[in-house]
Amino acid sequence: MKLTDNRLNLRPLTAAELELALDNYAELEQSLGLNVTAAQTLLDDEEMRYAMRVRRAKVLQDEQNYPWLTNWAIIHLEEQRIIGFLILKGGPNEQGEVILGYVIDEKYRGHGYATEAVRHITAWIFNHPDARWVIADTEKDNTASHRVLQHLDAELYRETEDLLWWRIARPAISFDDDTGILRGPQNI
Repeated sequence: MKLTDNRLNLRPLTAAELELALDNYAELEQSLGLNVTAAQTLLDDEEMRYAMRVRRAKVLQDEQNYPWLTNWAIIHLEEQRIIGFLILKGGPNEQGEVILGYVIDEKYRGHGYATEAVRHITAWIFNHPDARWVIADTEKDNTASHRVLQHLDAELYRETEDLLWWRIARPAISFDDDTGILRGPQNI
């Protein structure tokens, strides 16, 4: 399974692929048919490695629903390399919320890739009939991430000592620029 748009492929990682990401990044790239760079700068951060281990454990508990529980590789189409990850923390909860995280390699920031990836995964999430909100939290000083969410019309709805909480509402109706089709929430 993968989602493709103009510049990016989004691909949910299986438990085995998450394990490769942690143990042998070059082998992960090779297994995905990508250019082997072995530049796992995204995984240099211990917090990201921890998140990937947690996602792997969740996927192993429910492999049938792994796209809702895993990291999605953000693949740059032209360069055929991973430039970031989207993190889904489960399917829609009782309130219709899906929690999302994301990270983009430092070299690729400021080019709209995060906005594009979050927009694309959000459309996929809203294909689920129970999904009403996409939720993301950001650190208060992460202005770049704030801008990503603002570009997606996210609403700032909660604040804690360290974090800002944002939500993107399921659109009532959307217009697909590529096909010219007016779409309702059941087929976004």
